[in-house]
This record gives sequence, structure tokens and C-alpha cells, in this order.
Amino acid sequence: MARKKNTMNHISGIALLAVGGLLILWGYNESQSLGSQLNRVFSGNPTENTLYYYIGGGVCIVLGLINLGRK
Repeated sequence: MARKKNTMNHISGIALLAVGGLLILWGYNESQSLGSQLNRVFSGNPTENTLYYYIGGGVCIVLGLINLGRK
């Protein structure tokens, strides 16, 4: 039973890392869009969606690393 739990932790950790990487990639793509660049020119700040993607991706990556580090 302990081995199955360890395997599930690794699978969920890898899945969280993948989701986090995709969210960061989508955030980067969002930041390069025309609307985001215009918003940055006029306000000096990135759009809220870009920030949400980056924050969500970072949280998923941290949680994935924690799951992979468990024994």
C-alpha cells in the first residue's frame, strides 16, 4: 500500500509540474499578444490574465516539486 501511495505522489507531482509549465507558457504567450503590449505601453503593467497564469503556474510547480520530494 505504501508503494502505491508513493507512486501516486510521483504521478500527481509530475502532472502538477506539467500543468505549471503550460500555465507559464500560456502566460508568456499572453504577455506577447498585441492587447497585452498595448496595455503595458499605456499603464506600465502587464494584464491581469498574464499575472494569473504566471502565479498559477508557479504555485503548480512548487506543489509538484513538494509532491515529488515526498517519500
